Amino acid sequence: MSIKLVTDSTSDLPKELVDKLGIKVVPLSVNFAEKSYLDGIELKPEEFYEKLVTAKELPTTSQVNPGEFIEVFQKLLDDGHEVLGIFIAKELSGTFSSASIAKDSIGSDKIHIFDSRGVNAMAGLMLIEAAKMIQTGASVEDILKRIQLMSENMKSAIIIDTLKYLVKGGRLSKTQGAAGSLLNLKPIIKIQDGVVETVHKARGKAKAVKWIMDWIKEGGYDLSNKTVFVLNSNDPEFGEKIKDTLLENFKVKEVIQAQIGSVVGTHSGPGCGGVMFCAID
Repeated sequence: MSIKLVTDSTSDLPKELVDKLGIKVVPLSVNFAEKSYLDGIELKPEEFYEKLVTAKELPTTSQVNPGEFIEVFQKLLDDGHEVLGIFIAKELSGTFSSASIAKDSIGSDKIHIFDSRGVNAMAGLMLIEAAKMIQTGASVEDILKRIQLMSENMKSAIIIDTLKYLVKGGRLSKTQGAAGSLLNLKPIIKIQDGVVETVHKARGKAKAVKWIMDWIKEGGYDLSNKTVFVLNSNDPEFGEKIKDTLLENFKVKEVIQAQIGSVVGTHSGPGCGGVMFCAID
């Protein structure tokens, strides 16, 4: 019996990696005023950001419903597989709860679900590690122990380019947004234990990138044996700038460029960039 990996679309793994690792991605929905779209299937990231910048109101996102997970899980079981699902933190979406309901409804001990305690590349890094362990014949129990340890040691720093979407989403007042924009402030956020928190505000993108490099140095993180995700939201040039600066300052085992998808992008907006990695070997 082989182990098949399942995740939701907020993991934002590049398609070539999804295909290579044989991961089943179940999409959330993105809801604009006029229409609902399946994330990453009916609405690609580039199309999402084009619609976002012209939308009068922020789109909303809808979790995967239990019925969709039941269908996916049951088919994999019927095909003779054991299922390991790694999903967005329950604080950020009801998707993990839907997966739990689906698991309980089917009632199989061959379904295992895991809360990544994060989003985007945090889940992506766990999926990559799980896929490697599956290839070596590791058990689900051993994989779960490993990704639990990873979830406790994830590091992230994402630069927010514009405060417009934080104001639209009610996370900042209009006054705060106007003042921040006037000062060219770029908040840097982290995601830990399912909570999004601002850790610094820099004057401009260049200083924000420098702050991330200093943060890595001060943290004593050895990247020479690690995979680092460099993220951007519809701004590949900024992603390249972060990657180049990272490689100028550190020896990195592997850099994976990835797009910030519609769920995180709804709140962060376009023009963002940052890094995610796991601090353990």
